[in-house]
Amino acid sequence: MDSPNEHRKPPKEYIDLLEKKLYVKAVGIENRMLEVQNTIINSIEPGKKRFDKLKKELDKSFPPNSVKRGAADGLTYFLFDSAFELYFIGNNSALFIELQGLIERFCINKACEFIAVDDIAKSLLEDSFSKKTLNDIAKYFKTISLWTDEDVKFATKLTHIRNGIAHKNAELVSKHLGDGRKNLLTSIDEITKSVDTIPYIIHSIELLIKIADGLKPSFLSHPRFKGRLEAYSAVIGITMNLFCDSEFIALPNEVKFTMLNRIFGKTYLLGSETLRNKIGEYKKRIIPFHDFLGVDDIKAKALHKELVQLGIDIYEEMRKDLEIDGKSDVFMKPRSIKIDFSRIVRKK
Repeated sequence: MDSPNEHRKPPKEYIDLLEKKLYVKAVGIENRMLEVQNTIINSIEPGKKRFDKLKKELDKSFPPNSVKRGAADGLTYFLFDSAFELYFIGNNSALFIELQGLIERFCINKACEFIAVDDIAKSLLEDSFSKKTLNDIAKYFKTISLWTDEDVKFATKLTHIRNGIAHKNAELVSKHLGDGRKNLLTSIDEITKSVDTIPYIIHSIELLIKIADGLKPSFLSHPRFKGRLEAYSAVIGITMNLFCDSEFIALPNEVKFTMLNRIFGKTYLLGSETLRNKIGEYKKRIIPFHDFLGVDDIKAKALHKELVQLGIDIYEEMRKDLEIDGKSDVFMKPRSIKIDFSRIVRKK
């Protein structure tokens, strides 16, 4: 039986870190800056070769003098300078973040453009969508037949990679780009540098072309469907979140009541009787729920349970309304808020 004090060889990942970095890298801020500078300078010749390879693959996917190439030329002109710069110098980690960010923002803007009836509505929807991610919105574009299942999988994978890099989660990056065995923060760049990023660049351009060239589905032009989708999309997020915003909770109850009437006003006008009744029940409970937070956990928990279910019921009634004139699949369901009552500061 091995002795617990017996020397064991460290994992290969740790040995590589010592041999490739800690033993050979000069210490000191100035030295690190100089080495980074030299790395960029030395990347010019390899970068030219990378660009030659990228050009060949772009020509295959977007043949010169074709309509598809024209679309790709237009998109890259406005959006891809940073991505190409990062690819040129071999900074794949930053490149993944850039590609995911481009697709995410483009998707959110296009979704708001499809749904909104005017610029004011678009502004409201953009605010409502501000906390959405590419994972939340990708399925929407499959629902309206602009993306395929493979496109959604790619967007989801790219988001996981981006999150792993941004949050320094080497295990997540390794899972999607490697063998899933590396977990050192310092391994992230090593993992991303080993990946051929050309397919990611090309697929990203293809997704953006599909969205940019996509026609608005006919059902989104139906006046009642469009009006309901706009109104429901603007309120469902905060409804499922139980209006748990510190500024809203701090308002006097009279002001809250007035604001709730304004927020749900358009939904009342356009919604079914059943939906209006559900919202009425929700409004009766939401202000007392806020009052009990930090005061009476038993009553707060009971109201929380009721409000979460009412939020789900409201969402389902909204879907039923939308299904009358179009495809309710475009109306995405937000997550219900989870509250750790033990962490709520007690009111004095």
